[in-house]
Amino acid sequence: MKRLLVLAAFVLLAVPTSQAHAQYAVPQQTSFAMNAAERANLQLVHDWWRDIMQRGNLDIASHYMPADFISRNPNLAAGRDALVQVLRTRPSLLQNYDKQRAGTPEVEFAKNDYVFLMWANFVIDPKEPAKIFKYNTIDLFRIAGGKIVEHWDGAHKSVEGDFGPKSQGGGTYVHSTNLSPKEQETKKLGIVEFKDILQYGQTELALQAMAPGYMQHNMNVPGGRDNFIKNFSTRPKLPLKDAWIAPPTLELISGNFYLKFDERMAPDPTNKAKMAVYYRFDMVRVDDALIQEHWDVAFPNGITPR
Repeated sequence: MKRLLVLAAFVLLAVPTSQAHAQYAVPQQTSFAMNAAERANLQLVHDWWRDIMQRGNLDIASHYMPADFISRNPNLAAGRDALVQVLRTRPSLLQNYDKQRAGTPEVEFAKNDYVFLMWANFVIDPKEPAKIFKYNTIDLFRIAGGKIVEHWDGAHKSVEGDFGPKSQGGGTYVHSTNLSPKEQETKKLGIVEFKDILQYGQTELALQAMAPGYMQHNMNVPGGRDNFIKNFSTRPKLPLKDAWIAPPTLELISGNFYLKFDERMAPDPTNKAKMAVYYRFDMVRVDDALIQEHWDVAFPNGITPR
């Protein structure tokens, strides 16, 4: 059976390859800070992906998901059976799985009850075919009782239908606990970038927090620490405070990875009178007491996601 296509209307999350702004080949990265339970959760997601999404063994969906499974994709109704039904009968709602989720996740880790996967993809600039951009798709899972009970991705609303309160966001959100000294350092530096610099405009802090060769996996922002400072120096500089201006919905810290997940609202393209929820992420990698690498939700300016 041909590989099944994955959940509806994943938004394209972007980073570049052969683009002048940044050209970073990133090997698979896995956090080594996971404990035995977290590694088991990661393996559960790998097994689910293999059996359900790759092999299409939908008859064993109950082995991996409870009946009240929640998909936070705004294009899917709640419940395991709803997901199975879409995978069986409505492929027109689904993006090209072979293109967007093929191969091995580029970054993956588990923390507490959560599992995070990030996948690499490529898109050609239609105006300049010599330019190839790299973008990412992401998946976040929550595990409970040995099953996948909740799933988030970056999908925007794209199909008709009101799927109830869950399509307006919400869910179970917790933050990483019992952090090791390394993870405390990772969290501290992640907050410097995401809160102190990007929300309060304290761009000079990048000189102490970022490596000179800082990798910016957003093709619309130039790479390197100095270019990062130049790019964001026009933001208003506000008195620095401990509180976030816009706090994240979820923070996960695993080893040298800091993941910040946000719930946001956008106009519903199928009903202009409504707003619909979507989710986006920012992530940094910390090594040698400096931020080395950053990923976020982006797509090349001037190219329309398909």
